[in-house]
Amino acid sequence: MPEPRHVIMVASENASLRGGKVGGVGDVVHDLPNALAALGWKCTVIIPSYGFLHHQNPASLMGRIHFPFRNHWHEAEFWEVSLQKSYELVRNIVVHHPWIIGEPIYFNDPSDQPFARDASKYALFCSAVGQFLRLPGTEGVLHLHDWHAATLLLLRDLHPEFSHLNNFKTIFTVHNLGIQGTRPMRNHDSSLEAWFPELFHYTDWVYHWKDPRYDSWFYTPMLAGIRFSYKVNTVSETYADEILHSSNHANGYFGGEGLEPLLQQAKMEGRLSGILNGFSYSPVSVSPTPIPELLNLIMNEVQNHQVQIGGLTLDDSIRKLQWLREKNINLLMTSVTRVVEQKVRLLCEKDEYGQVSLDSIAATLNDSNGLYILLGTGTPDYEWYLSEASRYHERFVFVRGYSEIIAKALYASGTMFLMPSLYEPCGISQMHAMSNGQPCVVHGVGGLKDTVWHDVNGFVFEGWTMKEKVHNFGGTVRHAVEVAMLQEEKWNAIKEAA
Repeated sequence: MPEPRHVIMVASENASLRGGKVGGVGDVVHDLPNALAALGWKCTVIIPSYGFLHHQNPASLMGRIHFPFRNHWHEAEFWEVSLQKSYELVRNIVVHHPWIIGEPIYFNDPSDQPFARDASKYALFCSAVGQFLRLPGTEGVLHLHDWHAATLLLLRDLHPEFSHLNNFKTIFTVHNLGIQGTRPMRNHDSSLEAWFPELFHYTDWVYHWKDPRYDSWFYTPMLAGIRFSYKVNTVSETYADEILHSSNHANGYFGGEGLEPLLQQAKMEGRLSGILNGFSYSPVSVSPTPIPELLNLIMNEVQNHQVQIGGLTLDDSIRKLQWLREKNINLLMTSVTRVVEQKVRLLCEKDEYGQVSLDSIAATLNDSNGLYILLGTGTPDYEWYLSEASRYHERFVFVRGYSEIIAKALYASGTMFLMPSLYEPCGISQMHAMSNGQPCVVHGVGGLKDTVWHDVNGFVFEGWTMKEKVHNFGGTVRHAVEVAMLQEEKWNAIKEAA
């Protein structure tokens, strides 16, 4: 029989590994290789170990690879992770080097030094992976996920030690255009010159990789991935169209983020497409957790210091959860999200009448004897805002932190899931909720628009301005609550469709 076709995926996350996921990239890198393996493809997935994944997962040392970085040759260890539930054609590999670490995966660098530590560690990672791909048996299609893996393209085109990468056809997947990994080309410890000074001796072509949007010399891995890959895809059809247009952040529109001319060119060349992320439905359905038991579960996680109730002391958190447990709640709204501008800004904005979105939702909760639980962690400003709201509103609980136990219970047990993202390349959280028969209230953008249809399998709001979006969000939540509580036949049909 002929050898199966082979794809090598290079990414920053892999949800197949314990501790290997932060967001949607990890879900895709978990599900896509299994889907391809079912079609007869051999898949090798490579991510960093971050200093712990090869210890937290059953792994065996494959070997050591030497690679150039910061004017020296370094040694990295490649570990293969053995998983009980895995297709025979799928291999999961992690790269260990003492400089590839995170918190636990990504650093949150200050605004005046964006991506400084992450860009350095992913440049090192790309160099190590590039040398690994010299080995026999690594031939195939090279699938690069987001900016973290894009420096492989620069090394392929400019560095003589990586010319073998020209044997690979490359696909570049844009998961989130808002995060591009931009760093200076020179004169900084975290710069292209610091990582690969030899590039500036070998050829003047290095300057063709300058980001043209800046007067100064900057290197943007996201731009490089889009410009120099054989094919480019984003993770939904609608997002692939949105990024062809200029952003307007004041009105809450997030498009090409400055890269729209490059994306328009890729579209004209037939290199750009939108492919909706897949979702693997579990053959075993998760039973809903009754609200009193769910509150007990959260209480246990709080007492075990796994999470906090934003804005409240431990004693006050327990008292609030105990008080809610006695209320015989009729309706449960849920969110599982990163607490960042993209995901939660609409909750904190005001409509044309000066009413904050979260206050409007709280009023709806009071009228319906409902409860809203939001689980997540993120930037300090939005964590603070939601913590204050959780302290002020009796029926809003911000569970600060992340607990897989709580997340699974919220996906399985909520009446409706709120996902008011300003933009959403695809979104996986709505799919988790919908797979459990929990309809979603979503902003009609990106993959949310491609998976949720108003009054069919969920509820969708839109708007041209920020205030209009906020107003329509609140109105759509009220409409969803009315359907859930007063129109049983329609609600059951929407749940079934979800």
